Amino acid sequence: MRRRIAVTFLAFLLGSAVAASAQTWRAGIDSRVELMSILFRLAGNQEYRQCRVPAYDQAIEKYFAPFRNHDAVQLAHSLAIGFDAPMKLAVRLGDVVSLSELIPLDRPLLYGERVRDFLAGARKFVGETNFQAFLQSQQPLFAATDARLQAFIRDQADLGWFASFFGRPSPARLTIVPGMANGAPSYAARFIDASGALEIYAIPGVSKVDPDGVPVFDSDWRIVMVHELAEVYADAAAGKFVAQMQAPAGRIYQAVAPAMQRQSYGNWRIMLDQSLARAVTIEYVIAHDGPEAARAVVWKENAKSFFWMGDLVNLLETYRKDRQQYPTFESFLPRVVEFFNDAAPTIRDVVDRQQPKVISTSIADGASDVDPATKGIVVRFSMPMNRVGPARSAKMSGGRFDSSGTAVTIPVTLEPQRDYAIPLRWSGGQEFLSADGVPLPVVVLRFRTAAAAPPQKQ
Repeated sequence: MRRRIAVTFLAFLLGSAVAASAQTWRAGIDSRVELMSILFRLAGNQEYRQCRVPAYDQAIEKYFAPFRNHDAVQLAHSLAIGFDAPMKLAVRLGDVVSLSELIPLDRPLLYGERVRDFLAGARKFVGETNFQAFLQSQQPLFAATDARLQAFIRDQADLGWFASFFGRPSPARLTIVPGMANGAPSYAARFIDASGALEIYAIPGVSKVDPDGVPVFDSDWRIVMVHELAEVYADAAAGKFVAQMQAPAGRIYQAVAPAMQRQSYGNWRIMLDQSLARAVTIEYVIAHDGPEAARAVVWKENAKSFFWMGDLVNLLETYRKDRQQYPTFESFLPRVVEFFNDAAPTIRDVVDRQQPKVISTSIADGASDVDPATKGIVVRFSMPMNRVGPARSAKMSGGRFDSSGTAVTIPVTLEPQRDYAIPLRWSGGQEFLSADGVPLPVVVLRFRTAAAAPPQKQ
């Protein structure tokens, strides 16, 4: 009986194939994905501890708390993998009971040398926790989520666009899986199965729910889904050109390394893959929502230090408008190689020109005799800043930007003879952004206050 329930959940996803715009797709919650998300959550991976479906988050915590020290959890920890690797492993497995290898896991370095030991432990975990019973307990939430997701993709997504844009036949199997336990982090996977069919998975995280706690799929979620699919397609097309882009992309990466590392993009290759995927995503937005919506996405990419995104999208306009000369995205890649080679020598100038700087503060950095009666610090910037904070307010705990956007007053309450280190950010901790969406690098103003003034004689 246990086995039949588990297989039913997987079959529910795989059996829901829908044809749209000449692209067959499947969509729904995948029990293999949920299993791996939960195991790596228990193992301590922070990227798998961000569930934003409150009732589901509480259910996971309550049901699996007694199994935090299970062998499978310890083995998951010992693999020392994270981010997309557990998801790529999940979709390469059979049903959630057998966890059989749909294709041989012949790349042990991707998952760790002990991956098969881990899978044996995971099978025990499924049995000893009665994982199928947990899935059954969540069936009302899962059913509501799947129905909403499939209607959303059918009515508001154009999955056939990818084959048209990239100029290659539609994949045999395209699957959209909501990462219920994953929160905002999103992933994708691509592999050839044993029959020779191409499998493409997008696994966007679920970060919004309605008042009833059911996941919400909206335009923001669609962009994430499109990005994940674009990453798979673009990576496949760019494969043989990557070596030609290594040197310039490496040089660009060095110029923006701190910002990339804060986003967990630890090397030039990941940055390159992300650049192509983001540019293709913006192309999708241009085609479906118009140039104004696309400009808003470019603005957000500036905020993430992808300063070259606007120019790269402009280059892709040539591809979009001349498909006779460039029938496939791969045929256009030599132009993209040229783009990165041209961008690399000037990247530091571009960063310097677009990134805001603090040009002065009313309290000098390192000052040691600041009047403790000071009520505000005036910070002046090298360019106009976005005057609206993350809460859609121009105020900052009593302070505000001036009308030019080049100066802000930060209210402070100081005590005598104390050392201070004040990050120059919004009061909620979010970065200041330029008017073009580029974040101010981390700046901390340090100073010491003087002794209190002696009381005046009456």
